[in-house]
Amino acid sequence: MSEKVIAQSARIILREFHWQDLPNLMLLLTDPEVMRFSVTGPLSEAQVQGFLKRCQQKYQEQGYWLWAAVLRGENTFIGYSGLLDQTIEGHPEIEVAYRLLPIYWGQGLGTEAAALARDYAFSNLEVGRIISLIEPANIPSIRVAEKNGLRYEKDTTYYHLHVRVYALSREEWLRLPHVILPEGASDSPHGENIRPK
Repeated sequence: MSEKVIAQSARIILREFHWQDLPNLMLLLTDPEVMRFSVTGPLSEAQVQGFLKRCQQKYQEQGYWLWAAVLRGENTFIGYSGLLDQTIEGHPEIEVAYRLLPIYWGQGLGTEAAALARDYAFSNLEVGRIISLIEPANIPSIRVAEKNGLRYEKDTTYYHLHVRVYALSREEWLRLPHVILPEGASDSPHGENIRPK
């Protein structure tokens, strides 16, 4: 099967989802721990199938959405990372979103996967900024956002949830010390596709 690779870093490849990913997506999106901070909570099998179908539709319609995250060299599924269209207080936004299987937590992989989506947004889409919507109790995701250059902007309500908006402008992104680019490669010790300071 030919897989469309979107971006890659030293440890992770982001690629489009395909139907063979359904069993792994079931593990991810039905896990109460993974889905603790979500609008829906754990999904049903039908909802997971709908999730995968929506991802594939969005690739066709706009060229981006949520992508499968796999370990480079192993092709082991670890979760997803990507970009969601949001409307926050009447304003359109692009959100960086990700989820990983719990066995991959605490290894910096969430930060790496989110950075790939962040850099894809600024390198390939005409966006002036990106955001992340994070519940205040989700300290690990707040750390991921901050490590990737996003800063707290405000509190708001997203559906029924109280969330914090973290944001990063294109100008701020260009000043970051290392930017993971979706195209090209370098001999940087940090891995491929990294532009040094």
